[in-house]
Amino acid sequence: MITLQNRHVIVFEDEHYDRFYPLSLSHPTFDLLAGTKTNLDRIRHHFHEVDIFTTCRPHLADPHHPITAEELTRMDEEVRRKVVLINGSTVFCMADREFVSELKRADGPVAYLKNDRLVAAILPPIKVRELLDPSGKTLDVFSPESTERIIALAGSSQQVDILTFSHIWEPVNENENLIQSDFEEYYQDRMGDIETGDTHSYGKDALFTGDAFSGDAGSVIDARNGPVIIGKGVDIKPLTFLEGPAFVGNGCKLVGGKVTGGSSFGPGCRIGGEVEATIIIGNTNKYHEGFIGHAYIGQWVNLGALTTNSDLANNYGDIKIRQNGSVVETGQMKIGSFIGDHTKIGIGMTLNTGSVIGFSSNLFGDSLILEKEIPSFGWGNDALRSTVRLKSAMETARIVMNRRGASFTEAQSRLFESVFEDTRESRSRWIKKSRPHRS
Repeated sequence: MITLQNRHVIVFEDEHYDRFYPLSLSHPTFDLLAGTKTNLDRIRHHFHEVDIFTTCRPHLADPHHPITAEELTRMDEEVRRKVVLINGSTVFCMADREFVSELKRADGPVAYLKNDRLVAAILPPIKVRELLDPSGKTLDVFSPESTERIIALAGSSQQVDILTFSHIWEPVNENENLIQSDFEEYYQDRMGDIETGDTHSYGKDALFTGDAFSGDAGSVIDARNGPVIIGKGVDIKPLTFLEGPAFVGNGCKLVGGKVTGGSSFGPGCRIGGEVEATIIIGNTNKYHEGFIGHAYIGQWVNLGALTTNSDLANNYGDIKIRQNGSVVETGQMKIGSFIGDHTKIGIGMTLNTGSVIGFSSNLFGDSLILEKEIPSFGWGNDALRSTVRLKSAMETARIVMNRRGASFTEAQSRLFESVFEDTRESRSRWIKKSRPHRS
């Protein structure tokens, strides 16, 4: 039996968090949904016997049990204490149990790498303290070359084969496999009398529904091509087709249309129209007709009626995206949109292949957005560009969240202020590059 009384776990985001832009503007990398869970959820499951702390950019730390210098000092005072550092971009699945056991029993110090990417490390607390920022109050493992410092502190390294996300489109690409893996690890042994209401279902042996599920006649759940996992209080209305692999989180409403290709919806979403191979973190409205495919969308987003994105270039070539001003070659033929939290998109808007839209933007005008990147707090469209006022954005967020029984907290206010200031320069450049109207 493995004893874990002598170690703690610290989950960190590394210096490559910007590869997950624009979602990383308001989420640590370990807090991004893929399959049915975040990476932090999976780590908590596999290391449930120990205290788990986190460290990330300071303006995102509030709800995530951040590690403190005082806590590190306490660890250092305890005999034989070890700290397991885990990269929050690492995806722990049932197939990784042997590696989990290694992290629980190894004495270290040692670093575990997948190729040149740091996956995890085991260090004594005194060495972890060397990673404190200049203030001596918080760990800094998200600045350039931080992971190289951890590897150097470990002194030795081993290669491991485990799924580790490196770019924002990878959770979307892996979503089908992760839904299948999560079903086998978290849901399959809870199967019994599955409640499907009046909906018609195929493949009940790969279907899980939570409590208070409501499925109306005229809707279809098809789990023959992969599991369908449905949370508590989900309501599926007539003329909805839901095909697995799929995950529908607690309190979601599917109000008609077609969901296919490996989609995951976090809690509180309203979904209609056509959705394919898309991840939505939660509390987002895509209520009306329109196609969204191969996209990753944040929370508290509203997509107006007929909002549609392209996810395939006309020449069937690999798609480039722009992240925070930099062109990125994805090497992928299917790339939809990446949309940050609290963004609002008006009726009839169409998004170009590989569109990247920042935090709390507001797009409208019944038009095609040709620009591949819209900055945070961007207001208008290609021809009419301005800034969403910070005070107005926060008031809108407060109204939207209150309607769902959520509070706009002081931490939320600080997040808005931080993102607004950090994106001021990119927003100014975008406004100056306004495209003329086409006749």
